[in-house]
Amino acid sequence: MARCPHCGESMAEGQENCYACGQHVRTRAYRHEHRANPIVIIAACLAVVLVFGALWLSRANAARKQAAQLAEEEVLRVQDSTRRASHQWQNMVQVAENDAEARSLNADLNYIESRFESVRLRVAANPTRPQDSIIGRVGAELELLRHSVVVLASARDTEKQMMRDSIQAGESRVEDLTKELGSTE
Repeated sequence: MARCPHCGESMAEGQENCYACGQHVRTRAYRHEHRANPIVIIAACLAVVLVFGALWLSRANAARKQAAQLAEEEVLRVQDSTRRASHQWQNMVQVAENDAEARSLNADLNYIESRFESVRLRVAANPTRPQDSIIGRVGAELELLRHSVVVLASARDTEKQMMRDSIQAGESRVEDLTKELGSTE
């Protein structure tokens, strides 16, 4: 049985006016108003949150995978670059071994290094902090000079004189540091 939407009084089928309040109503068009179930609303909201959460996690995971892939590609590029540089360095070392000037400069460096080692053993059996600093600087300078000799052997003729001057200046620095170490007895 239908009810009046205005006053709630019972109405018969096909009745166009409510006998209680007199309002015009159509019983065929009238539908009883249903309230939404709060559990359904909560479930729908929860479903929306879960869908958005899954989408967010999916995108975050994809971004993480992409970052890992980019990092792996960068590692491979660095490793490849290192391999090429190492191969190139080995080729330069071979050229230096066959170059008379490089062999002569290496012999000079070996002599300077042996003189330094002699002074170091005599003076700094238990090095002080300043002596340790000098020893470290000499080691770094000798390493740099040996690299310079290898590069000199493979350098163009226009660059060789500048490198010879640089090597000679480095040898002078090592000799000065050796004298400085000798004076710290």
